[in-house]
Amino acid sequence: MSQIRIRNVVPVTIQATRGYGEWVMVKVQTDQGIEGIGEGFTWRGEANAVRNHIVSIGQELVGGDPLAIESFVDRFLPIADGREACAAVSALEIALWDILGQVAELPVCALLGGQRRQAIPLYADHGVFDGADDWGERVERIVAAKEAGFEMFKWDPFEGRGTPDPRELASQIARVEQVRNAVGDGYRLAIDAHNRFSLEGALMAAEALEPLDILFFEAPTEDDPDLLRRIADATSIPLATGELTCSRAEAKAVLDSGALAYFQPETGTNGGILESCKTASLAQVYGVDIAIHNWCGPVVTRAASHVCATVPNLLYQEYAGGAPKNEWENDLLYPPSRVENGHLILPEGPGLGFRLNEDLVVARSVD
Repeated sequence: MSQIRIRNVVPVTIQATRGYGEWVMVKVQTDQGIEGIGEGFTWRGEANAVRNHIVSIGQELVGGDPLAIESFVDRFLPIADGREACAAVSALEIALWDILGQVAELPVCALLGGQRRQAIPLYADHGVFDGADDWGERVERIVAAKEAGFEMFKWDPFEGRGTPDPRELASQIARVEQVRNAVGDGYRLAIDAHNRFSLEGALMAAEALEPLDILFFEAPTEDDPDLLRRIADATSIPLATGELTCSRAEAKAVLDSGALAYFQPETGTNGGILESCKTASLAQVYGVDIAIHNWCGPVVTRAASHVCATVPNLLYQEYAGGAPKNEWENDLLYPPSRVENGHLILPEGPGLGFRLNEDLVVARSVD
């Protein structure tokens, strides 16, 4: 094969789910007919920004070498201004790995050093609540996730920001206790606060959660190393965070606190597949396992699973699918994603191991 070159970069925006309007994917097309698919994390209302960054960067890539992945990241990630730009870099990096795997006729995880596991352990999260009518149905879905083989469930039971009213906090903790009773002792539960609390509020919530055997308390306050250290010193509940970090330097600043038991890299934001592997290696130096964050679409889910297939310090990969109204997600990729007994089964094909279901892409397109 002659030297392969990028011929075109095509952003693709489709209707999303779980309260998000759109997911932004990208097709990187080459002069050899090989096409790589990627996706970046798309926050509510930010699809156009992510898409525009993909277009801008893509114009500079045309004619270039799609196999020069580290050079691409070294060039564009340090100058990415904001999370939307980082998401665009991540989407393109994922697509380049898909191309490299197809050229090499190997799965991406084989190119990352070899596959440690084919079945990726997943934890279920509040994505299963999508379409639930009331709290009772949400509890039923948590129990159903346990029965489907997911060994852990995570959600955010809180409301508001800052320092909560004690009575309102007690009501929210009562729901956590209800879930604990429903799933039984020993089942792994984790709690997410989405960076909502002040230091005082985080300490109040942690104290209230102490009796409920929580595996980890995620993002209790802003990702400030000093605040995280003070919370960790005040509770026996392990802390986790990391989804908002967009570089290894940001990850290191949080890990330096010594407050974390688990780090949560987001492959759709932090520079992509290789950066997630490097961040996992960094976390391992600190004795920290990773529970890779994943609230995106199926393409990022698949990309993150190749990371999880290779890293030694994996706890779980997050899985936001599973709500009955969102069953179409698994059909976006061909072959469809296989989730069995709480594990994602990696396909054996080259690259990321899938093609897009173009009929479904067209049906859900918002271009």
